[in-house]
Amino acid sequence: MEDRPSETDRRRLLALLGSGLAVGLAGCGGDGEPTPTDTPTPTESEGVPAAYETATSLGGSQRDPSSLVSKSAVSYQEEPSDGQQCSNCQLYIPDKNGDGLGACAVVEGTIAPEAWCTSYAAHETTATGTETPAASLDEPVTVPAEGSCPVCQMVPADYPDWNAQVVHEDGERAFFDTSGCLVAYYAVPDRFAATDAPISGVWVTDFETRETIDGLTAHYALETDPDRVDDPMMRNPAPFADRADAVAYVDAVDYLTADDVVGIEAFDRELAEQYRGRFFEEG
Repeated sequence: MEDRPSETDRRRLLALLGSGLAVGLAGCGGDGEPTPTDTPTPTESEGVPAAYETATSLGGSQRDPSSLVSKSAVSYQEEPSDGQQCSNCQLYIPDKNGDGLGACAVVEGTIAPEAWCTSYAAHETTATGTETPAASLDEPVTVPAEGSCPVCQMVPADYPDWNAQVVHEDGERAFFDTSGCLVAYYAVPDRFAATDAPISGVWVTDFETRETIDGLTAHYALETDPDRVDDPMMRNPAPFADRADAVAYVDAVDYLTADDVVGIEAFDRELAEQYRGRFFEEG
């Protein structure tokens, strides 16, 4: 019995037939001479499944669909080059739907793990071959210069004193301009997240120190006065690493009490809507 091609091989073959081979056939008549035509040359679609559109790469770069380059611009090829291949590149986004293909943070279209292009940047590993802490699910990463908050669509990198981030168990990361967007995402991830994988890590900016702290153990003061703090979006819970600091914050006003200091697990949809209600309207 003949070996049958895999689904991935068939998919790639169809893509090639739809581009290069189809072009050759369309350009010739039955006698082998070129045939004039007004029909545009067919090309392979460079779209990707929704799960990849704004996904985060192995090195922590978020894909921005509006600023991608073509495969031809980076000399994309479907074979490795001197041991370098996409699956060990910082910019690679691994397979999310089981078809054997992934995507790239800077190059359009689906990407074969064994492929290579001139944008290749080695994904740093330790001597044992494990990921460095910067790419670990246990640590935050540098907020990418571009890319938008999945809740409000603002650019998190523009607000270093306020931003936050989460990572899912499959490595997918999301970045937020403020804690208010973070808690909305955390409360209803199926409304905003690009993956169904559970959230495994959360980091947020401490209200006083402006340092990045563990958002899963942080204490959130439920600020409700948009005029008290000059922060982005004008309504955000105030995160603190130390509960005593959070209590001191609410004690300074008469409309909050110690009961208004909560952990992240308190943020259900109802509470999150107090901060980002208009972004739930379509959900």
